[in-house]
Amino acid sequence: MSSKVRSRADLEAMPEKKFDEWLVSTMDICQCLDCATHNECAKKTGERLFCVVMRSPMCIETKKGCLCSDCTVARELGFKNTYHCLTGAELIRP
Repeated sequence: MSSKVRSRADLEAMPEKKFDEWLVSTMDICQCLDCATHNECAKKTGERLFCVVMRSPMCIETKKGCLCSDCTVARELGFKNTYHCLTGAELIRP
């Protein structure tokens, strides 16, 4: 992740354009694609980074295992919840 982002508060305060740039740069370390719950529909629609963006809008409906607690993105931002694909993001942005 970017060295400028050290906490959830950093992301919550980040201007929208910078936040979008951070999202793109963080896609490479997101572990959602390797999760048992992440399905073919979610892969086809490009859904990931649920801990930061939002829950799955249409693809994921069933728990099949979770990598959230081991994910670099979630861990570095201090997120505590799991199954973000079903429960939603822990990040609060205006």
